[in-house]
Amino acid sequence: MLTLQSISKDFGELTAVDDVSVEIESGELVTLVGPSGSGKSTVLNMIAGHLEPSAGSIMINGTDVTPLSPQNRPTSMVFQSWALFPHMTVRENIEFPIEANGEDVDGRVEELLRQVQLDPSEYAEKNADELSGGEQQRVALARAIAYDPEILLLDEPLGSLDYVLQQELRRELSDLNEELDMTFVYVTHSLESALIISDRIFVLDQSRLVQAGTPREIYQEPKNRFIAEFMGDANVFPIDATLQSGEAVQRADADVDDLVIADGREEEASYLIVRYDRATVAPDLERDMGVEGTVFKKLMKGNTVLVEVVGEETEEQYFAEVDYAEAERLDRGDSVYVQWNEADTVAVPE
Repeated sequence: MLTLQSISKDFGELTAVDDVSVEIESGELVTLVGPSGSGKSTVLNMIAGHLEPSAGSIMINGTDVTPLSPQNRPTSMVFQSWALFPHMTVRENIEFPIEANGEDVDGRVEELLRQVQLDPSEYAEKNADELSGGEQQRVALARAIAYDPEILLLDEPLGSLDYVLQQELRRELSDLNEELDMTFVYVTHSLESALIISDRIFVLDQSRLVQAGTPREIYQEPKNRFIAEFMGDANVFPIDATLQSGEAVQRADADVDDLVIADGREEEASYLIVRYDRATVAPDLERDMGVEGTVFKKLMKGNTVLVEVVGEETEEQYFAEVDYAEAERLDRGDSVYVQWNEADTVAVPE
């Protein structure tokens, strides 16, 4: 188990990480997400030992590793830049950490290359600078797990790869995590990746941990407006400007004031959150709640269409993700309702 106990990191007067505490079970694949400057890479570097916490401690399986150097921790790190030795072959790059650990290299290079989906007979003797970006990232991953760490730290390792290759490699990362039963701590800007491969997600904002949970919990039950918007595809309705006055959100079968906040936080809720894929668009209000507006634009989104509507009274932009048949019935300038069922709303504080 990896435990961060109230860790903080200051750089002069700047607090990069502020009192973050988490527990990560052995074998979990967790992601750290947040906007740039939120502290996620700083947390990763403190776990690795490249940065010393200003306060707090880092425990691995009950042992305090805070004072230990990186080479004396049971961790290994994969960087976005790959950091391979360009003058060495793939074999030599992977043998380096094995020999540094004083272990026998016999057969290990071939085993590790197969684990990262590279054919040893084709790649082992190539120079690192002869490889494509995706191949270099696979070799970097093989070299990192060659240390046989308990915890693998991944700092945006797929960030410089194209989208198709990112999809392929994140699936392989998930498979590798299960195969090795090794703890993976993964920093990423890709919310899609975080939602797809994570056992749990830790969301940081302004140097603090603001929510931890499963992908479903983070996406469907955000703790505040920031998390709801940061995780994407969220219509946001201020309660004080809509529910209390009834000027924007309308109910199909009751007064707006009758709305019950489902999560029991009515006294502190400031916004209603409705995900794009939980909303639809139609000329008449057919669902529990809706906002009247005008169709402004239709955007193709793979198998669905994103319909942008400008609110009649609010002049805000709202979105609904609908199928092609629904979108075909709508034209720019049509008067419609962006609408949803009450069960599909989440009430959150600021």
